[in-house]
Amino acid sequence: MKDERAKAEDESEVPSALGRADARRNRESILVAAHAELCRSADASMDRIAATAGVSRSTLYRHFPSRDDLLAAVKGRKATGAAGPSEESGARDARLLRGGGGEGFVLAAPPGASDLKDAGLAEVRPPGQLGRAAPLVVDATHVLNEVPPHLVPEQIVAEAGRIAGVPVALYVIDVDGAYLRRLAGSDEFPPALEGPLAVGPEIAPDALPDLYDRLEAALPDCHPYPMWLRGRAIGVLIAVRRPRESLADIARQGTAALELANLYTDDLEVARRRVSLSAAAEVQVNLLPPRNAQVAGGELAGSLLPSYKVGGDWFDYAENRDGTWLAVADTVGSGVSAAALSAVAFGALRAARRSASGLEEAVAAMDGAVRELDARNFHLAAVVARWHAPSSTFGWIACGEAAPLLIYPDASYQLLRARRYPPLGRTRAGRAFERRERRLHPGERIVLCSGGVPERKTTGGGELGLDGLAAAVKAMGNRSAAATARAIQEAVATASEDPLEEDAAVVVLAVH
Repeated sequence: MKDERAKAEDESEVPSALGRADARRNRESILVAAHAELCRSADASMDRIAATAGVSRSTLYRHFPSRDDLLAAVKGRKATGAAGPSEESGARDARLLRGGGGEGFVLAAPPGASDLKDAGLAEVRPPGQLGRAAPLVVDATHVLNEVPPHLVPEQIVAEAGRIAGVPVALYVIDVDGAYLRRLAGSDEFPPALEGPLAVGPEIAPDALPDLYDRLEAALPDCHPYPMWLRGRAIGVLIAVRRPRESLADIARQGTAALELANLYTDDLEVARRRVSLSAAAEVQVNLLPPRNAQVAGGELAGSLLPSYKVGGDWFDYAENRDGTWLAVADTVGSGVSAAALSAVAFGALRAARRSASGLEEAVAAMDGAVRELDARNFHLAAVVARWHAPSSTFGWIACGEAAPLLIYPDASYQLLRARRYPPLGRTRAGRAFERRERRLHPGERIVLCSGGVPERKTTGGGELGLDGLAAAVKAMGNRSAAATARAIQEAVATASEDPLEEDAAVVVLAVH
């Protein structure tokens, strides 16, 4: 009875042959997403699967009224010869959903390595798996070569409208994650939509179901298509009615075109700012990497809430051959000078990392750069760390008051203490640093944050503290990196009606 009702709802929603084709595409997207997410975690939620598939919860439940129905369909897909739920094909499905197209190429192992596994490239896809059987709707590099960078958004919308046969608009997330702002499209679309549940100017997959609900309330009968890049959405293409054809492909290719165009024009960044940033804030924002990322053995999310003074705090990460690096810095000082001096330390970290240095050498390089500035009343507290997924090892060095926070699956926590060095710039010349290491387990999370998080003043006159941070994380319930960062960001923002006195930077590593 339940299956018949779901079938009737599907047929009533898609009366035309074209509509039925769209429904079939939605069903296949859901199965691919379920396959990929179940490979990552056997208890992947229906919300998570809907978000990865790029459909609303109501669409998911119309196709699969229960979780058991969905699991049976995934198994049936395997039995009929479709991609089964192996770790390799699951990772490939996830890449396809998040825009991993492109032309195939031949990858050879480096000299001295008999195969890709020996070369430490086991996660590289075999040749041929990155190609496409069908032509692209639009090619990102071709768009950039043919259209001035500031007109790329309008070109994407024009192409999307041609494919969809209905009005389309392109929205991006503003720099503080509070609004979707229209970048291109007609005036019949509102200039801004509130509450995308983002971390900075990006939306993570686990926030998409709530975003879809909000969009449906604000724009009934709209059809959103997230613009994905490596597990993060930087914008959304929205059609006001059911499109003639799916816009998923052009949304993915449009993302790449936008990211490339952003290197050559300020228009995208102008759209992301509701208010003008100070010079110090502009320096600070441009230091930051993408806010969400999938990495080997886990996922990362970072957030920065600048204070009204702007002190130059920052976070950083990079996934390299030797592991995933992550860092948070807490600047003592404020204004343009502090932001500029902090940027020098940031540059020293990246320079060391890109010179194949280890943790110890990288921290020493940062310390030397800050001391060389010889700036009065300026120093830096920092944690620099590295996650090595094959050995499940987390190593770190803490300078000043900063220290990593380990959050267990039940949301209890432990501050990871080790030898605490003086703040960078206050150590003796030539000082040697030594890392501390610990094994991490699936479900655990590491939080690195600047002092503006635990020291945030509350309405009652106290401080948020680590207990307040942990309570906010526990209340969120979702153990993803993005949800954890959002919970901390929200706790800091709502602790008091007073503006932030210190920058609040945080980066979260969630281990799979």
